[in-house]
Amino acid sequence: MKKKNKGIAILLGICCVLGVVCVVEYTMLKYEKGHMGQTGENSKATEWVGNKGNTTDFTDGVSKHGALSVDGVDLVDKDGKSFQLKGVSSHGILWYPDFAGCLPVAETKKYGANVFRIAAYADDESGGYVQRPEETLRYVRSSIEAVLANDMYAIVDWHVLNDGNPLTNKEKAKEFFAQIAGQYGDEPGIIYEICNEPNGDTTWEDITAYANEVIPLIRGYAPNALILVGTPEYSYAITKVQGAMLPYENVMYSYHFYAGQYDDAYSNMLEACRSQGVPIFVSEWGMNISAGEPGSVLAQGQEFVTYLNKEKISWVAWSLSNKNEAFSLLSPECNTYSGWQEEDFTDIGKIVFQMLGDDK
Repeated sequence: MKKKNKGIAILLGICCVLGVVCVVEYTMLKYEKGHMGQTGENSKATEWVGNKGNTTDFTDGVSKHGALSVDGVDLVDKDGKSFQLKGVSSHGILWYPDFAGCLPVAETKKYGANVFRIAAYADDESGGYVQRPEETLRYVRSSIEAVLANDMYAIVDWHVLNDGNPLTNKEKAKEFFAQIAGQYGDEPGIIYEICNEPNGDTTWEDITAYANEVIPLIRGYAPNALILVGTPEYSYAITKVQGAMLPYENVMYSYHFYAGQYDDAYSNMLEACRSQGVPIFVSEWGMNISAGEPGSVLAQGQEFVTYLNKEKISWVAWSLSNKNEAFSLLSPECNTYSGWQEEDFTDIGKIVFQMLGDDK
């Protein structure tokens, strides 16, 4: 019996020693992981995201800045201080809802994002509000809650695209915004984007007629909310707004830009509009590497977002999904929703996520 007890004691002693060794090795591995990217070879995996380092404690969102408003051409926070929003957009909320949930939104925040755009397609044969209204509302609300839970601003985007003219589905838009603003009208973190990209033969007069019905409806629920209004030619023709701005406060006008598709006239266009008092929000931009030599497209995109950060113009990049298309921020092979590594990003995604943390 004594021999048996002695054997048990020896085994217990060995287990204790092995346990201590495991704890020490775990601690060392955790320490090394936490210090990767500082020096030497370990920096290779993280040097491309040198601006990352924030955690979910990063506070540049709703709790700090409160309700936003427009002062001249500037977006300002509750204290009247100039404020820049930076973030990414979902793809169609019915198609890629998993990338608009709490974990991926929190991951963008770690890189410096303080806004997330929820793209609710208005009318699309693959699925929009017109085709699937209840499902659209459910996913939009779920994403709104995820964004607000991360102390970030949520842009609710009525994603006019295939329908061309926002007047086409005006009544559906009013129905949609009545639902969302009716529920979140008192929430300072909600921004309403009433028509993503009017296109085709849509004129600024058409958009004005549409806005004159939709904005008062939203204002009935959310009197002071920030509202974004799209512009003709896929929200590229921002100069159409000059001398014809809408008669509402806390309204900004959307400008969209895709490197590879447009030239470098953006700075002249934006500066001309701002000099005439037009407040601009870049609610969607991206890089179309299929439209030109990829290196040149990426360089133009880098220059564009650098310009926006320098001028403190708010921006949202398209799109946070792993769709196999030229604009995606995540690789088609990425099937995780947090903890992304370098290989999970496309070349476009690497630039966008680096620039989220750029304060210049």
